[in-house]
Amino acid sequence: SQPRSSPRCTDVKLVDAGEYVCMARNTAGDDSKVYKMDIDGKPPVINGYSQNRTVVKDTATKYSRKFIDCKAAGDPLPKVTWIMPDNIFLNAPYFGSRINVHHNGTLEFRNVRPTDMAEFICRARNDGGEAVMVVQLEVTDMLRRPIFKNPFNERVMTRMGKTTVLNCSADGHPTPEIIWLLPNGTRFTGSPDRGSRQHLGNDGTFVIYNPSKEDAGKYRCAAKNSVGYIEKLIVLEVGQKPLILTRPRGIIRSVSGDPLFLHCLADGSPRPRIYWTIPGGHTLARPQDTTLHDRGNYVCRARNDAGEAVLTVPVIIIAYPPHTLLLQPVGREEERNSLCSLWTLPQCFIFGGVGND
Repeated sequence: SQPRSSPRCTDVKLVDAGEYVCMARNTAGDDSKVYKMDIDGKPPVINGYSQNRTVVKDTATKYSRKFIDCKAAGDPLPKVTWIMPDNIFLNAPYFGSRINVHHNGTLEFRNVRPTDMAEFICRARNDGGEAVMVVQLEVTDMLRRPIFKNPFNERVMTRMGKTTVLNCSADGHPTPEIIWLLPNGTRFTGSPDRGSRQHLGNDGTFVIYNPSKEDAGKYRCAAKNSVGYIEKLIVLEVGQKPLILTRPRGIIRSVSGDPLFLHCLADGSPRPRIYWTIPGGHTLARPQDTTLHDRGNYVCRARNDAGEAVLTVPVIIIAYPPHTLLLQPVGREEERNSLCSLWTLPQCFIFGGVGND
């Protein structure tokens, strides 16, 4: 009969997977055969993270109760160990006076202390390997959801080329993360880009250098932390400072008593408003007849939200000597006097014939 040899493995683990060589040998020679053994199983995964090592940040309120999950999955089922500060190992399950490690791997603090602000490591192991989650715990006095320093939606007007700052500062605990959404719907990450005209400040501000018409639109900013999420809208309008298109060729001359027309045509975005200031300092709301006292400098101001342009127009008023008036002869003296009083001239002269100036 021929000898038979069959290896038998008990309590098989993932580390037992591999190639096994069976060798037969006698005085006439030897022979061998290779057997490959695969073992079904899965390495540990903590809280669904696919990485072998994961770092997370967490917060806890002082003197409160805090749970930190460490749910380990794998085949075979991993064993969970929490590594505390000072290199203290707590295997699940563990129940102490203040700190517990539950059967499912959850770490519990019954009364959070300020000294609990530290790193806590959850380690999950099985035959397939090991996974680690590092928890950086911050202990705070009180958790506060984000709140904007200016909670209202805003409309910001700027002009082309002027550095513009959009403010989205927010308070909260832990410190909120500020997120900006651009008018085209994309999220601004703030990643360094040489030549970029946009910059994200540490205080939640969004800076635009040398803005143009293309930068106008609706910007949305959001603030979020572990407690809450808020957002607001900022509408940016990029305008053009007014430009006065009309310029007088010199001094403007007008006759006393005649209407005075001064032109001030301006361009800009948004459309500028025109204001005239007369020499006395008052605003000229509508055309007026001029008198000798109206001489001086007239100032035109074209204003919009992007700025102001100013034009000064010097005016001279010319006073003519009194007029004479040609009237038909009137019979009685009282009729001549009454007719003369109908004319609002400095003097009224009545002649029986042709009047002259």
